[in-house]
Amino acid sequence: MKVPVQITYRDVDQSDALDERIRFKVQKLEETFDRMTSCHVVVERPHASHNHGNRFAVHFGINVPGKEIMVKRDSADHAHEDVYIALKNSFQAARRQLKEYADKMRNH
Repeated sequence: MKVPVQITYRDVDQSDALDERIRFKVQKLEETFDRMTSCHVVVERPHASHNHGNRFAVHFGINVPGKEIMVKRDSADHAHEDVYIALKNSFQAARRQLKEYADKMRNH
C-alpha cells in the first residue's frame, strides 16, 4: 500500500529534492508499520532568532487506526540549520513512536 503523503512548507521554499526525500522517509515509516492510513509532513522555518539564525523544523502527523501520532518539536534543541538534518531527526522520533504503537497493537 502506498500511504498518501501531504507536504506543507511554511516560510520555506518548496523543493522537489526535499519532497522526494520526505516521500522516501514516509515509505520507510510504512515499512515499520504497514497500517498507516496517511501522513502529513510540515517543513517550516520557525521565527528567526538572533541567537540561532535560520533554523528548520520538520513535523510528522501520522494517521493509524484509532490514533494520530504527532511528532512536533519546536524547541531550539530540535530545530536545525540544515533542513535534511531536521528531517532525519524528526523521522527517527516518528519511527520510534510508530514502533511503540505497533508493539502495543501486537500485545493487545
